Amino acid sequence: MTLDTQIDELTTDDQEAVHHRSLESRALKGTYFIVIYYGFALGLRMLSSVVLTHLFAPELFGLITLTTTVIIGLNLFSHLGLEDSIIQNPRGDDEVFVNTAWTVQVLRGLGLWLLTIVLAWPVAHFYNEPRMLWLLPILGLSCVITGFGSPAQLQLSRNMDVAKMSVLELAPQLLSFLIALAWAMHHASIWALLVGRIVSETLRLAMSYKILGKGIRPRFVLDKDSLHSLMNFGRWILIGTALTFMASQSDKMILGKLTTLQELGIYGIAFSLSDLPRQIIQMFSAKVGFPFIAKFSHHPRPEFRRVLVKYRAMVLAVGAVMLTITICTGDIFIQHVYDKRYHDAAWMIGIFAIGLWHTLLYNTITPAIMSLQKAHYNALGNLFYCIALFVLLPLGYSYLGLGMIGAVVAVAVSDLPVYFVNVYASYRQGLGVLRQDGLMTLFFLATLVAGLAIRHAFGLALPFPSWPR
Repeated sequence: MTLDTQIDELTTDDQEAVHHRSLESRALKGTYFIVIYYGFALGLRMLSSVVLTHLFAPELFGLITLTTTVIIGLNLFSHLGLEDSIIQNPRGDDEVFVNTAWTVQVLRGLGLWLLTIVLAWPVAHFYNEPRMLWLLPILGLSCVITGFGSPAQLQLSRNMDVAKMSVLELAPQLLSFLIALAWAMHHASIWALLVGRIVSETLRLAMSYKILGKGIRPRFVLDKDSLHSLMNFGRWILIGTALTFMASQSDKMILGKLTTLQELGIYGIAFSLSDLPRQIIQMFSAKVGFPFIAKFSHHPRPEFRRVLVKYRAMVLAVGAVMLTITICTGDIFIQHVYDKRYHDAAWMIGIFAIGLWHTLLYNTITPAIMSLQKAHYNALGNLFYCIALFVLLPLGYSYLGLGMIGAVVAVAVSDLPVYFVNVYASYRQGLGVLRQDGLMTLFFLATLVAGLAIRHAFGLALPFPSWPR
């Protein structure tokens, strides 16, 4: 008797149990790869950050941060959630549907590059930075390169194929660092960072076809039904991500006008280091959590909630430990490893990291809300986030006279509205998590107090600045 025959003879409940265990096994395997990948990625990022900050002045990092922020903004203002659509759509394995999504992806990439050319002059004029006239279109080429990536790449998250996703992410990062390092050793100019990024994106494009060559072959298709489905799901994604940019990236654009490029470069280093725990959780949620949870969205809500609560408890426990380590050691790491020109970033890390706790809370709710096709809650939360940031950042930096400390605190707390909207959404959908959030917050605080006590035992002060600074 074959395995398929044995499965067919099982009762419906038994088949569900087998299916559930299979999904959990794939999710667990995906988690292992996320841990391995991020171990390498974290080490590479730390090495790259430390080495390159010794070679480049903060002003160059500020310039590349500002230019990259504009590119990210254009991407988010045109983000249709193609990968998310494929994850949750029953036609996610259909060749016509996937190739329609790929065609939209290609056209979007070309359109974004043209926009960088159009916007180069007004952006350079606004920031009084002539170098952005050519920086923006050159960096914008990455949008075209990314757009032509293999259509099979869109399906990786649906199938929780984290191993291939990890390779596609890690190899280009390594190449980008090596090119920037080799170029900077000869001449530490902005071109070292630019060329490294463009070449690494080209490598990612080639690898997407080499590694995923047996998947769906690319064809330009604009199937009417597929396009309607993608646009119908993607409209709220588009609004939500546009507002996400206005909130999560506007800090750099506002500070780029209020401060010097040197201060912006230091700010960028502090933010990127403190943001690592959130990125790890967010990547896990996007690559494993969302696809795993989406498989149970059609189940009765009590069962769906049990899966969600179990998933969140594990992720939040790990997140609490990572944030505690970041808060208690981040400033020491900056002061002992980074070039002295970047030491002012040390005091920012603790504030940023504490503000990430509520970010982790809503990042682990969002996959469940999205799997129920309630993307409008994400858009609403980001609207409030955007309003909070635009009010709090100028208030903290200028009107209260607190300078950078006011700006950092404002950025750390301004996404709280997203958490409250997600809590409300989970309650409305029968997935209430407020009690779990309270218990996990107590766990985080206990972990943090223990970490700070250990730090105090070694004779170290609290990792926060004096008030006001």
